[in-house]
Parts: sequence; C-alpha cells; structure tokens
Amino acid sequence: MPLCTKIKFKKSLYEIIKYDVCAFYHSEMYLFLTFYVIKLWQMRDDFFLITNQQESDLIENGFVPLPQIKNDSIDQVEINDLIAARDKIYTSGTDFHQKYIKKKGIYTKLKKDLRIIAKKYYKKNLEYNDTYEITRITKGSQKSESYLGHFDSHLFTLVTPILIPKNSSKESGQLIVFPKIRKEPKNELINVIDKIFYKKYHSKDRFTQLMKSKKYKEFDFTDEVPVLFLGRVTLHGNRGFHQEMENYRITLLTHFFDPSPKYGIGNILRQIRSR
Repeated sequence: MPLCTKIKFKKSLYEIIKYDVCAFYHSEMYLFLTFYVIKLWQMRDDFFLITNQQESDLIENGFVPLPQIKNDSIDQVEINDLIAARDKIYTSGTDFHQKYIKKKGIYTKLKKDLRIIAKKYYKKNLEYNDTYEITRITKGSQKSESYLGHFDSHLFTLVTPILIPKNSSKESGQLIVFPKIRKEPKNELINVIDKIFYKKYHSKDRFTQLMKSKKYKEFDFTDEVPVLFLGRVTLHGNRGFHQEMENYRITLLTHFFDPSPKYGIGNILRQIRSR
C-alpha cells in the first residue's frame, strides 16, 4: 500500500500538500510524464563541436561554414613539405592533414556529430571509421582540374582552406557547389545512373551553363573558414585560373561515411586511385 494512503487528512496546509504530492507520485500522469521526459532525454542531440543551428543549416541548405575549426596557421616549412610530398594534385593522408585533424578534433568530435546527424536524417548503418582524407594542391598551370562537376561518394565533405593565394580574378580556383541538386540515392543502381547523367557537366561549357539555370553557392575561401556540405547530393567543382599563377592553392578534403556497399562505385574508384 502506498505510503500516501497512510497519511490522515488534517487541516494543516503542510499535510494537504504532502498528500497531494504523494498521490501524484503514484498516479498514471506521473508515470506518463516520467516516460516522456526519458524519451526526450534519449532523443537529445549532444553535439561535441557543431551547434544546433549549424546542423539545421546543413540539412536545410546543404552546406554550412564551420569557423570553429579554422586552421590557425601554417609556416613555410610545412608548405614546402606538402608541396614536396605531393602525389600529382591529390595526395592522401599527409602528415599536415593528420595534424590538423588531431588538433581540431575532427575525428574525436566532428565525426561523432556527423554520425548523429547521419542516423537522424538518413537512417543508414555506417562504418564509423569510414573516412577519406585528401590534400589538394593546385596552381594556375593546372587547368585540367577546372569545372569537373561531380558528386562525392561520402555523405559529408569538409573543405578546409590552408593556403589561398590573394587574387582578385573571378577565375582563381573558387569552389562552386550546387547544394541538394539531387536526392539521396535509395540504392547503388540509382547512384550510378545519377552520376552518369550528371557526367555531362564535367566540362566548363556545360558547368557554366548549369550555373545559369540552377541555384549555386561559390566559395573563394579568402576568409579561410572551412565549409561542410552534403557530398552525395551536392554537385561541385572548381573554377580555373584566369592568370598563370605561380603560387600554390592548398585545401584539405575530409570525407565522412560512404553508405554504398563494398562493390559501390566510390569504393572501386578509391581502390583504383590507391594503386
């Protein structure tokens, strides 16, 4: 028998309040509210690095700046080491990239946040350690890297500017993204068909034509602020260089979570590049 039933009614205010509180404790309403509060607690988003507003902007707009993980500095020795160790334009797993990841908590904090977001919005079973790091080093003479519109295989792509030459030209390697231009593919077949369809925007003429008809966002990274975007649904590419720039342009590309199967097109291409 509940303790509250043993309380004899008295006219004192203390006794009345005590009885009411005890009765509520054993009521169905109390049990319902307790269950509701527990569910809300379980559904909370305990982010380690990004804010709730940044989460909302990422899902709604397809991209979001992350000033809290802006690279602090890079000295000339580190720049020389990156350039000397580069493997053509794209180099995976550079020491500087790993240093940045560790210093800014990219894998200890941001990756955990993105896993929460991925489960919340995409309901996908993801391999937590599925990440892919690329250091991209370009200069004015490498025009073949311009306007190559493509989708990434991973759900999230983080672009971190490291060295951005000062240039007022409209053609200086800026990143152009078409956020959420397609829906998240339901399976690998649809993913491949979509990529084949959008392959036609793999040239400057077609890419710039698309810019006239579709909504896009352009980043010159002169503010040195990293940008996170939805890689699988965002067509993106870089402008070329109007002038023959002698200075290098260096960015870090960090990719998170490829939901495709092992036989997926993205995994196959990565295996080919690693040979």
